[in-house]
Amino acid sequence: MGIATCYASTMTRIAQIALLLSFQSHATTVLVTNPGFEDISGETVVGGDFTFGPLNGWDLYDPDNITGGGTGNTYYIGTLEPPSTNFPAGAPEGDRVGLAFNRVGSDGEGEYGMQQTLSATLAANTLYTLMIEIGNIDGTDNFAGFPGYRIDFQVDNITVASDNNTLAGSIPDGEFRTSTLTYTSAPTVTAGQSLGIRLVNLNVIDTTNASTTASDLEVNFDNIRLDATVIPEPGSASLIVVSLALLCHRRRR
Repeated sequence: MGIATCYASTMTRIAQIALLLSFQSHATTVLVTNPGFEDISGETVVGGDFTFGPLNGWDLYDPDNITGGGTGNTYYIGTLEPPSTNFPAGAPEGDRVGLAFNRVGSDGEGEYGMQQTLSATLAANTLYTLMIEIGNIDGTDNFAGFPGYRIDFQVDNITVASDNNTLAGSIPDGEFRTSTLTYTSAPTVTAGQSLGIRLVNLNVIDTTNASTTASDLEVNFDNIRLDATVIPEPGSASLIVVSLALLCHRRRR
């Protein structure tokens, strides 16, 4: 094989390696149960629009035991099929959204929300990307202000990545914005570590809203997506390329 032919073959192999690595880096979807809160089977529908209490696939998050099970009379978790008066464009995905609602005057009592342990477990050398739509419900004075939110991505019940209210003040009334957070696992991980997602209403006063004197009132969540992208081993492509180049060099000699 001539040197020109050898190098041409090398370049072909480089292209094949790059294509292989691009396939290895392709994101796969991690299963989240009831990611758009559309499944309300077995839940109690209130007033035609709401369900209150435990959600299919989701557990109550209540570290300070303030919610009374999330069914009121002060704290509620549940779902909403949003009327046009609250979200003119409707739900970002499907017909329903998740909600975490507290009545006026409950600010400072503690945070609360919902959480889920996924069926998937932590994979090594993987980039996880979590995206969630955060809603600021529009109800004029009835829902003035925004009580704050937090999104936690967890491994074995330990938070490894978090969005702590970074969109506050940037979500117009009656609209949703996307919260995105990422986490990269180590090259070696302990087998069987669980993955988890937590959606939190911070229950704090919105100091940016002049008409708000309490935590008013609700955070909405929708369209939860979690992708996992395997990261190619560093130097794997360059090592093969160097080996091919050395082979051409030896053949030339």
